[in-house]
Amino acid sequence: MNRKDLLYPLLAALCYSTNPIMVKLGLRSSNEPLLGAAIGMTASTIVYLAYFIGAGRMRELFAVPRWVGWCFAASGLCSTLGVMSFFASLQYIPAAVVAPLTAAAPLVTITLSHFWLKEMERVTTLDVVGTLLIVVGIVLLVG
Repeated sequence: MNRKDLLYPLLAALCYSTNPIMVKLGLRSSNEPLLGAAIGMTASTIVYLAYFIGAGRMRELFAVPRWVGWCFAASGLCSTLGVMSFFASLQYIPAAVVAPLTAAAPLVTITLSHFWLKEMERVTTLDVVGTLLIVVGIVLLVG
């Protein structure tokens, strides 16, 4: 892994970290978290479609095997429920608390990776230690 490989995860961190602030600002005017989530997911869909159309890759959307489509559909359902829960939580709890709590996601990810992705990924001791440090940080912030 080189420094260039870190560009996308750092960009993701920047975007994810500004998200709770934007949601909280939106909820200040419209106290409708599900409407906010729907608008956000619609915007995401438009961006994805624009990318596929602009890159001339629309055929790829329909070229995947059916079982892969079901995996992606399940992923989309989980993402949608996550966004809805995220927006709803920001309605009641400060963004400075919601963001670290949602950062507990690596606990689930590392566990599922260990069992479901054995052939593709190996969970290392450093992965476990890093995840536990995240949990300790969350406990310190919330407790």
